[in-house]
Amino acid sequence: MKVLWCVAVAAVLVGSACNRSDDGRAARAAVMGADAAFAQATKERGVEGWLEYFADSGVQVTPGRNVVGKAAIRERMAAQLGDTAHLLSWRPTSAEVSAGGDLGYTIGRWEWGPRSGGAPERRGTYVTIWRKAADGRWKVMLDVGNADPAK
Repeated sequence: MKVLWCVAVAAVLVGSACNRSDDGRAARAAVMGADAAFAQATKERGVEGWLEYFADSGVQVTPGRNVVGKAAIRERMAAQLGDTAHLLSWRPTSAEVSAGGDLGYTIGRWEWGPRSGGAPERRGTYVTIWRKAADGRWKVMLDVGNADPAK
């Protein structure tokens, strides 16, 4: 819960510094596009697609611990993203970018379910914090997701 509180505070701080100009709209569209490309790369290439979008020092918040760095994230996600019967999919629903244009976040919905279609087994919400790298690509600095309550 403490981690989620920190993520919420970070999201509010980034959001409060957002630029609402045309440049801000373009930046939000760019980070939304990066998030959608992240989802597509993961769908197509599994853990390799997932890692492509993480910064080297990226953090993935998981139940009980924070997973830091690409090697640890690979270890944590390899089995799940290598499962040929299931698919993790998501789509961003909103984004904000700092006035400086180098930090942003996306919020969206994720699903885990059969690759062949059918009803998802789990659903939830996520927040991803992004940083624009020196080469202009957006990289994941922090990723956290929460599952919807069981029905």
